[in-house]
Amino acid sequence: MLTSTLTAAPRAAGVQRWLICLDLQRQYVVPGHPHYRAEADEVVRRCAQVLEIARAGRWRIVHSQLRHEANGAWRRRDRFGAPIEGLRPLISEPVYLRDGLSAFCDRDFAAKLREATGDEVYLMGFSLADTCLATVLSAVDHGHRLTLIEDAVGAGASQGATPSQIARCLMTPFVRLSSSLEIERCEGALAL
Repeated sequence: MLTSTLTAAPRAAGVQRWLICLDLQRQYVVPGHPHYRAEADEVVRRCAQVLEIARAGRWRIVHSQLRHEANGAWRRRDRFGAPIEGLRPLISEPVYLRDGLSAFCDRDFAAKLREATGDEVYLMGFSLADTCLATVLSAVDHGHRLTLIEDAVGAGASQGATPSQIARCLMTPFVRLSSSLEIERCEGALAL
């Protein structure tokens, strides 16, 4: 895996470290579930390692979980939406439930993260192609600069992927994709 390096610079006085735990939910680790990926066990192991470090270092830890509505009511008893064993939030770690892709869809989460302005904010979790991407983009809009813990994130583009493969991985949840050949074929058929 190609990773960027992070130099271990001392923190400036008054700078706090934050950890956003995004979608650490069972749907990503249960084989057979549509969101399951083969690398899930390794991602869980890395997330557990980062959580242990963050807790020992007294980082501010916040959890954001996607909760879909069913008939207007939250599906709180959904076993796939439950936290992953070993990655459950502590009572001192707030959990924000959202119905949109970005963690910032939850107003309380966005308000809490305003406290992190100027601090170091890290992100780990699942669903890189949609919720991680949406959260990163929203964080930028809110004035934050995040650090993605790339080996503690599930469902990412593989090393050596072509731009087309990366586009398919990252953009399919949001837009339809087409190739120039498909456009050419479609336009040619319309011209006849």
